Amino acid sequence: MNILRIIYDWPDKNGIEFGLAVAPYELSISQAKLGHKIFVLCGNLNGKNFKAKRFSYELLDGQITVYNLPRAIKHFGPFLSTSIFVLIYYFYLRSVKKIDLVHSHGHLGVWFLVYKKLFGSFDTIPLVGHYHITAKGRERAMKKQGSKLGVFSKYFEYPIHRFSDSLMSKTANHLVAVAQNVLAEVQEFYSVPNSKITLLESGVNVDNFHKDGVRNRYGIPENKILLATSGRLSQRKNVDVVVKALSQLEDKYHLILQGFWEPEYKDLVQKIIDEKKLKDRISYIGLLELEDIPSLMRTIDIMVMPSSYEGLPKVVVEALASGAKVITSGFDMSHKIPELYITDGLSPNELAKFIKEVQTKSVDYEKTRKIIVKFYSWDSKARDLEKIYEKLV
Repeated sequence: MNILRIIYDWPDKNGIEFGLAVAPYELSISQAKLGHKIFVLCGNLNGKNFKAKRFSYELLDGQITVYNLPRAIKHFGPFLSTSIFVLIYYFYLRSVKKIDLVHSHGHLGVWFLVYKKLFGSFDTIPLVGHYHITAKGRERAMKKQGSKLGVFSKYFEYPIHRFSDSLMSKTANHLVAVAQNVLAEVQEFYSVPNSKITLLESGVNVDNFHKDGVRNRYGIPENKILLATSGRLSQRKNVDVVVKALSQLEDKYHLILQGFWEPEYKDLVQKIIDEKKLKDRISYIGLLELEDIPSLMRTIDIMVMPSSYEGLPKVVVEALASGAKVITSGFDMSHKIPELYITDGLSPNELAKFIKEVQTKSVDYEKTRKIIVKFYSWDSKARDLEKIYEKLV
């Protein structure tokens, strides 16, 4: 089967290597193992790739072909750049590469969705829509938290994101959602019946993420209990709450921050670190290369992510697969996992107490590992998608 994947984030040494980027890459690798050819439209045509004339390239001996489309425009998102090229490339790939099915992630395919809405009765190529979040759900969580959208986000980017979410619910032949809460939101906001949507949670590369292998403590003494917050360091992740909780824990607890900061939020968190005199108890290790993430995950004791809103963060599954405990919030998982502790809206004081409680609990890694391999490996996710595809093609 020839599958067209529409996804903005895709791992690229000259572009993005964090966040959502890894998930569609790993899923594509697993789908290629099943014999499919994958054509990827992503937003990685930045200055470096343009100078290198890296407009497209192949992976796995041609099983996967990646097309780098122009990046998003600052303040306006991908809607006036990348999304327009998606539609142009679709027409090319549809006729030249004989696409059998389109798998569209998030809101990058908005103008393609407009086309499908208008001409779907003529263009009958099946479409699978993939919700990682919903715009309405994130906005609701932000209002609850007291956060405000910027002017461009409020009046341009988010309205188009909402429009895209709505269009996808109507034009797709089938929908998938990465977490129970996201699935519930799609049904709540767009009246999608159970028969049209399937839960397809985020996965993990179980060959890379396991407890045995290289560890890296980043110069932190062996007697310290390592906490970590990883990914996009933003207000939605409540990193400030984690830092305040650390100030109420004994000196034996040390916090690692990995990822990239939202600039204004970094200043807010830094102010708290200075006020609480926590400089020597927090290590910011920057944005790690993809190949260095597994060693971090198997080194830490507890991943702490008390988010206000999430889909299903890949770092949660990666940490669990690597033998760490996880304290998190903002989403649900379909399977009960021994080392996963999902909370709801903890204050810094409550979080500090909960961290100490979780630290004392025993680890049943073998049980956790079996659950992760069976239900959360990317190969298992590819097989689950295969069942959906077979009904459509």
